Amino acid sequence: MFKLVPFFLCFIYCSYGISQVTPGFKPSEAKDLLAICNSFTYLDNDQSDAFIVPSAYKKIYTSPVYGMDNKFQVYVKDNIGVINFRGSTDQKSSWLENMYSSMIPVKDEIVINNQAFNYQVGIDTAAGVHAGYVLAISYLEADLLRQIKALNEKGIYSIFITGHSQGGALAQLFRAYVEYLPASKVSKRNTYKVYAFANPMVGNQEFANEYSAKFCKTEMSFLIHNPEDIVPRMPMSYNDSTYWKSNLQTALFDKEHFSMKQMLAQGAMNTFENPLSKTSNFLAKNLNKQLGKELGTIQMPVFKKDINYTHTSAPIYIPPTVYPLALKDSSILANDSLMRIYKRDANGVFEDKSLYEKDKVILQHKPYNYYTAFLKMYFPSEYGALKEKYFITPKED
Repeated sequence: MFKLVPFFLCFIYCSYGISQVTPGFKPSEAKDLLAICNSFTYLDNDQSDAFIVPSAYKKIYTSPVYGMDNKFQVYVKDNIGVINFRGSTDQKSSWLENMYSSMIPVKDEIVINNQAFNYQVGIDTAAGVHAGYVLAISYLEADLLRQIKALNEKGIYSIFITGHSQGGALAQLFRAYVEYLPASKVSKRNTYKVYAFANPMVGNQEFANEYSAKFCKTEMSFLIHNPEDIVPRMPMSYNDSTYWKSNLQTALFDKEHFSMKQMLAQGAMNTFENPLSKTSNFLAKNLNKQLGKELGTIQMPVFKKDINYTHTSAPIYIPPTVYPLALKDSSILANDSLMRIYKRDANGVFEDKSLYEKDKVILQHKPYNYYTAFLKMYFPSEYGALKEKYFITPKED
């Protein structure tokens, strides 16, 4: 009987180990979490997310709405938990959260209706983070920690943190936040892994350096972006001390990726950093007043004199969504004289692209388009089986 003990212990260990989060980018993990990120959209549009959420994941909790229209879900799969942050909504407070982009220190205090929220998401005193997203965490924090404790009570200590758009920004900041909490508030046995999709930037270079060293270089935090999505380029970002040197190098040695328009825009931001910073902080005070009308008195830390955001790591890029070309005026097809004037290629596409409607850039940001593009890149057979390969706008329904 004693000979069976090592075998039994090994079996338990191996079985337990199968359901743990481990370092490295794993397309199967990202696919499941990206599908889960679509839950909120499906619930809003269809009142059911059964089509999109993988059947292996069981939703065990959906939070109330907190603060600036933020909420999150909790899922479990075997011995793994998932925290999924909702992205931006159409509520005014949600967009004020995004716009509240003045930077605050990585360690300080926010006071809401005389209640202090002490936070820490880094160590470097030069590091700065997005005021609106830290404020959002302050409202969500108590419930998030309750749900992590509830997972721990189920024996679950491996936790994915994910979100799309604003939700991806909150996923990163919350990961940084739990890193500095004492064991009395959250178990140190927990292992976290972040997959952030289509997220705006959450801090400056110093914050990104710290976050990357702790979580990205250890392959426990990843960004997935569509290069044509404008949201991951927000808030303001530019090359500072190396700006002119790096753009000159690009112009000389990498002409394919050189953009004069982008260089001039970034150069203007670099040149006028101080007045832009003052303007940003002035606007932040106005935003604070607007939020105060809905949420009560909010006292934020002193804003940093920094507006230059950067991503926490180099993103993994997925292909942009390609929508079918749509003519501005389809009657042209019935006009023989015009059909003789406008040339078409072998596929019947007019060479004059001005005849077609412009792509709606914001559609590149839709979570379903991220999901289908990810399948196209990593799971082509699943992509091929999809009935709808891109987000259908209400006008097209």
